[in-house]
Amino acid sequence: MRLPIVQFPDIVVNNLSHFAPVFTTEEQKKHFCEYVTGLIVGDKATIVAINALFLNKNDQSSLNKFITQASWDEDSLNRLRVELELSRLYRRPISEEAGRLILDDTLAHHTHCSMDALAYLLDHSIGRNVWAHDVVTSYYVNRQNQFPINLRLYLQFNQKYEKRLRERMAQAWIEQPSLATNRQYLATLISQHYRQKTYRSKTVLGAELVEEAIAWDIPFSVVLFDSWFLRWPLVKAIQAVGKDWIGACPQDRLVLVEGEWMQLQAFIKTIPDEAYRPYRIGSHLFWVFTKVLPMKNLQRQRVRLVASYEDQVQRAKTPDFYATNRQDWEAKRILTTYLDRWPTETFNEDVKGNLGFEDYQLRRWQAIKRHWYLSFVAYSLLSDQGPPGRSRWAVRGQFQSTGQRCRAVANELLGYLVHWITRQFEEGSSPDYILQQLLA
Repeated sequence: MRLPIVQFPDIVVNNLSHFAPVFTTEEQKKHFCEYVTGLIVGDKATIVAINALFLNKNDQSSLNKFITQASWDEDSLNRLRVELELSRLYRRPISEEAGRLILDDTLAHHTHCSMDALAYLLDHSIGRNVWAHDVVTSYYVNRQNQFPINLRLYLQFNQKYEKRLRERMAQAWIEQPSLATNRQYLATLISQHYRQKTYRSKTVLGAELVEEAIAWDIPFSVVLFDSWFLRWPLVKAIQAVGKDWIGACPQDRLVLVEGEWMQLQAFIKTIPDEAYRPYRIGSHLFWVFTKVLPMKNLQRQRVRLVASYEDQVQRAKTPDFYATNRQDWEAKRILTTYLDRWPTETFNEDVKGNLGFEDYQLRRWQAIKRHWYLSFVAYSLLSDQGPPGRSRWAVRGQFQSTGQRCRAVANELLGYLVHWITRQFEEGSSPDYILQQLLA
């Protein structure tokens, strides 16, 4: 049974003044508190479900207009959130050398509908295509401190599919020439031309996020990313701002070995078992081979490559490959640093599983973006429950996970409801009246 919310939680109220400059009216501030609170404690992150959580609620159209039509700048909201996180980060001395900027992308799944930019994308975790938004994110980790920075929406442009569509539309016009088929064909050409001109790859989006982190004075020394991002536009952008990088490496990348270009998966087969060295990282044992070689898709830049097996060398399997511009780093340091990428995986699970990141039912892009940024705000505000500066995944205090933090907020709101009921009795309200108010 749903218990109505009679008061906003402390973490929202105490931080409202920091975000207030984004909003122009008291009503917008109220809706901000409602939406963030609903993301934290609600079962669903739709506007109707969030609005239904509150006692003496308005019609859901007011909250809907706040997300879809109201005049406030969602980019400024996210910038203020990052500034709040940085103020927490600098509560005690931190090292820029320990800072990692992590680039990743995640799918926000949906059923097929008329949402802006929804695409039919391959979900590697389940091995099939799904309808989703592909969100490229930047995430910051500095030892036990961590928080999301920003995001970009990846808009797919499949050259082969678009070519087949053009040919199909052209054939339809030839077979049945009419004003309607001609208009449809021309509309297809114009749409494809516009999307092709505005298309940006994930690596270009990642490069933008790196440059933005520099502009926002995020203290980091290394950029970490998975194999999808290991391409020259991103590597060039990272090195242009004087930062290092480590990325997972696809096994089909070409490297120059004794004057011949070879795929990594072919080259590694020429390496004997004796060339691998054991490294223990935590409770795991890795067998590692490393070598500096030029890589063709990185403009023949020489990079240090690492091939790694866990537990034992298994020649029947292809090892995991990693690459970095730091030719002077030993293999253990490369692997240990790359493992700092893991928090972005738990972040994706947290915002999807606990904070409604992919539960929206919004059609227009601006409203969807606002929902994502408000989900980021909810994630950041939950860190106020733990000791200052401690991370959400390594904290050893009262709360061990984002889910526990959400439940703690729900318990706080239950306490407010009990106090409200007590006050109603003290003011002479009858049980029937109180029940009517709660069930309204």
